[in-house]
Amino acid sequence: MVELQRLEIKRDNADEALRLIRELWEILRRKQGCVTYRLYHSPDDRSRWMAYSEWQSLPQLSGARRELARSPLYRKMHSMLAQSSERVHEPFGTVLSTHGVSFGSETTAVVARFEKSPAEPADAMAFLQELSGYVSHITMRELGASDVLVCVAHFDSAANASAAESAIKDRDTLREFSPTVETYAA
Repeated sequence: MVELQRLEIKRDNADEALRLIRELWEILRRKQGCVTYRLYHSPDDRSRWMAYSEWQSLPQLSGARRELARSPLYRKMHSMLAQSSERVHEPFGTVLSTHGVSFGSETTAVVARFEKSPAEPADAMAFLQELSGYVSHITMRELGASDVLVCVAHFDSAANASAAESAIKDRDTLREFSPTVETYAA
């Protein structure tokens, strides 16, 4: 299972909120079942963050989340957020995890969300592998919303990620599905 959590930090306590986010994710990533974890920020807005984590199972993710939610640290961190959104996804296709992928210091994530999935989503996203600076990508369905397709692709630099974002938005076979595309830096 993959969890994508988007966080928008209130600007008045940004440094403290970020410290708490990092501290909480250090705790969460050590929980049983956590396979990998990454924290990204928006290159355009340092108050917008995305946490990416992979879990062996939904019960392990749910248990870790429930345990963390009881923590005063967690409640304090949430009081410093303007917004928070957590979504769980189920990977499908040939790549089910980014565990073991070598990410460089400039690796940038591109997150594409489609409210309605193309007929053959794995095939529709395969073109990413041909783009300059491609590192990896994983396609997922959102739990509880099986029509929603999400693809997280990694590129070796912000410039190549930006080009990939444009390629996704401009691709004839994807345009009709009106993708929402965001870019996050490591």
